[in-house]
Amino acid sequence: PSGWTLDKPINTSGYLATSYEYKQCTWFTWNRAKDFGITFGMYMGNGADWQKQAGYTVTTTPTLHSAVSFSGGQTVGGQWNADPVYGHVAFVEAIHSDGSVLISQSGTGFSTVYTFQVLTKAQASQLHYVIGK
Repeated sequence: PSGWTLDKPINTSGYLATSYEYKQCTWFTWNRAKDFGITFGMYMGNGADWQKQAGYTVTTTPTLHSAVSFSGGQTVGGQWNADPVYGHVAFVEAIHSDGSVLISQSGTGFSTVYTFQVLTKAQASQLHYVIGK
């Protein structure tokens, strides 16, 4: 996206569909983290569940290359709401000095395999960031 730089390009051709189904938010976030050598569990649950998993540090401070977990029905950057039951999860690609955050994400509601979205500092401060291992 204009004005943003990715630390690594995204190439989903090698992404595995293990316990997370293809083109689901969990599938993308789990695989994108692996691009950086970051591990999340194979059974973290739905997007909203990631912030509740034992053994992971969770913070409300935006953290580079973390998973951002949206609770059911929570707004995603003021543009749409996460599924009321399953929530959503995305990957933090970059953080600007003004506190805005670039996330990458997937999901069956998107026309492409993945998409980007920018969150303002205020929006980003309302979310939970799960630090992988």
